[in-house]
Amino acid sequence: RDDALGGVPFLTKDLYFREGQPTFAGSTFLPEVIGPASRSSTLPDAFEQDAGAIECGRTQLNEFAFGLTGENPHFGDCPHPADPALLAGGSSSGSAFAVARGLVPFALATDTAGSIRVPCGYCGVWGLRLSPDILPVGDLFPLSPGYDTPGWIAGSAKDLAQVSAAVLGEAPPAGAGLWAGDLGLGLAPSDLAPMRDLALRAGAQENAASAELLRRACLGAAEAYPVLGGYAAARVHAAWLDLRRPDYDPVVWGRLDAGRRRTPEELKAATAVRQRVSEAFEALFNRHHFIALPATAGPAVGKAACDDAHRALVLQGLGGDAEGTGGVDHVVDQHAGLAEHLADDVHHLGFIGPRTALVDDRELDVIEPLGERAGAHHTTHIGRDHDHVLIALLPGVAEQHR
Repeated sequence: RDDALGGVPFLTKDLYFREGQPTFAGSTFLPEVIGPASRSSTLPDAFEQDAGAIECGRTQLNEFAFGLTGENPHFGDCPHPADPALLAGGSSSGSAFAVARGLVPFALATDTAGSIRVPCGYCGVWGLRLSPDILPVGDLFPLSPGYDTPGWIAGSAKDLAQVSAAVLGEAPPAGAGLWAGDLGLGLAPSDLAPMRDLALRAGAQENAASAELLRRACLGAAEAYPVLGGYAAARVHAAWLDLRRPDYDPVVWGRLDAGRRRTPEELKAATAVRQRVSEAFEALFNRHHFIALPATAGPAVGKAACDDAHRALVLQGLGGDAEGTGGVDHVVDQHAGLAEHLADDVHHLGFIGPRTALVDDRELDVIEPLGERAGAHHTTHIGRDHDHVLIALLPGVAEQHR
């Protein structure tokens, strides 16, 4: 108990390996094709051995983490923690649910195209997303190698800071950032105004040239990420995709099948977009310590609304695609009509930046009181190409259920 998290229980998304144990990744058959794990993943070991926390079990997820809803036809869908008519969002659905319901103080998760961002947004909890290159290759079962990122979810800003410091150390102070607006996605002024106000109070500044650079760089990102991410995912499953087709969630199998059919021309074009986005972030982080902008697509939805149109909305703009194309996390999701679902004074807000932009006491003094009043959630990230990225999402969509 003298360790930083001595005796604190936590849960683990079922993508992380535990030595000698099966890893299902939300499927029914994965242990049959890969066998039990020969060693444990780095992250749960770090929390147990270095910080003294105690792993207590695994959490539900979309099959193979290939989804943003929390649906799973094999083990059941993950409901929203406050309204069972809605879903928790995925793919780290079980981790977000468990933390939001108070089952554990924190839970391990992963994020490829929003799998921490979305359930945190839906469930009103806080999450941290690390870099795709921070762990050894093969350290957990992959969705899309090169794009998968480990992380964790906590119930409050203070819990997230404590859990993060236990394995990462204390965050350095953040400098001035950029308020980037909605990047031309046409969000309602009534939605953007409170976000802008809070971003400026948290240390962001307005710079039209920087915002326009980001907007132009990210054109086409929504089309590029499914090409690159889907192709990488299909390669993971190539040896058994056809052989085990009846055992897959049909939706997941269809996405993998589409991924393996990408042409060289499609891959080349998508790679060019990724390079452009990455270069834009590198330039912007030479000018600004972080970027603040809308971060989520809207409130949680029920199963009937979880169709292709909803998936496209969640991934639209930079919300899920910039992390794959540019090597940094999501920047913005289009969301319409949030004012009718959220508190009047503050809406969803995201912060993105390099390592020196990690949130410090100044930002938390502004963010946390507002967030606690409206169910806030905060996410810190380490970017693939830029060392450290942070994002804070305000407020939680759980406000609509209070």
